Amino acid sequence: MSVLGLAVLIALGDAAAGRVVFVGKGGCVNCHSIENRGGSVGPDLSEVGLRRTPESLRLAIVDPDSEIYEDYLTVVAVTKLGQRIEGIALNEDDISIQLRDAGGNPRSFLKQNLKEVRREERSLMPSYASKLSAVEVDNLTAYLGTLRGAPAVPRTVVSRTREIARVSENVNWLTRPERDGEERPETLLDALQIPRGATVVDLGAGAGYFTWRLAQRVGSQGKVLAVEVQRQMLDLIAEETKKRGLTNVELVLGGEHDPRLPKAAADLVLIANSYHEFSDPEAIMAAILRCLKPNGRVAVIEYSKENSRAPVAGPHKMSFAEIRSEIEAMGFQLVRVLDFLPMQHGLIFTRRP
Repeated sequence: MSVLGLAVLIALGDAAAGRVVFVGKGGCVNCHSIENRGGSVGPDLSEVGLRRTPESLRLAIVDPDSEIYEDYLTVVAVTKLGQRIEGIALNEDDISIQLRDAGGNPRSFLKQNLKEVRREERSLMPSYASKLSAVEVDNLTAYLGTLRGAPAVPRTVVSRTREIARVSENVNWLTRPERDGEERPETLLDALQIPRGATVVDLGAGAGYFTWRLAQRVGSQGKVLAVEVQRQMLDLIAEETKKRGLTNVELVLGGEHDPRLPKAAADLVLIANSYHEFSDPEAIMAAILRCLKPNGRVAVIEYSKENSRAPVAGPHKMSFAEIRSEIEAMGFQLVRVLDFLPMQHGLIFTRRP
């Protein structure tokens, strides 16, 4: 969604009035915290305006069962004495399970004392469709959309201590069968809401893992610029797109300091698992700024340094703070976080006003 579209949707409600609903009639503060203040049954909402679109926020209010993560599925535990407890799982092993019940209280059970324990595809959160008026839902949605964490301090100098990774030449790694499960490419592209006819840059395209998928999504009226510094990778992309009958991909041999992008041409620049390899990030990101259309977006995907299960090591991972601080210091602003990726960070930026 464009920043303009986001602003229009949030403008449908009164954020100040929505905060009153949050702490008052809605009682949201009893289950959710903001900046360490509030309840602990539901997820922390300090950055929910970055992590959810306005549509998703509204849906969570009126139909909380529609989009629910595994960590927040309702766990039902029934003791051998017939007591039924519902809550959110905190920890579980073969012997015991720890829950936080609907009242926010921690509960611990030995499984040998339980008649049954199961997870149900529903949220502990009730629907507010009939509890709040349409105006109150608008206002609450608007308030939640303003929760975007501590604002980054604008800087003009990038502070970077991480090691720059070597450019990957491992085609077997780039085309491994398990990659789909690790990166969820179709779900990622769905979230980016790429319109037909768009111009998209796949920067650091590798062997074309995302290139052909992007080409299918933009359609024959759109175009994908696949940019790589390795000629052999571009050859692989050419083979793949030919095999799939795609004619809307343009191959670009980029340079270490210049990706050779056209000016004001791109609706979206996708940098998937390659930003950490840029030897001159400032020059590359400056070129991207020049390439973006006025409402253009940049999506940066990197394996998470915070996730011990991420199948890469050392300089091939980045932390959320590293990605955000570096890129925002180069003239961008963070507008959304994609938090559904199993082992990666997904951040969407636009040009900083």
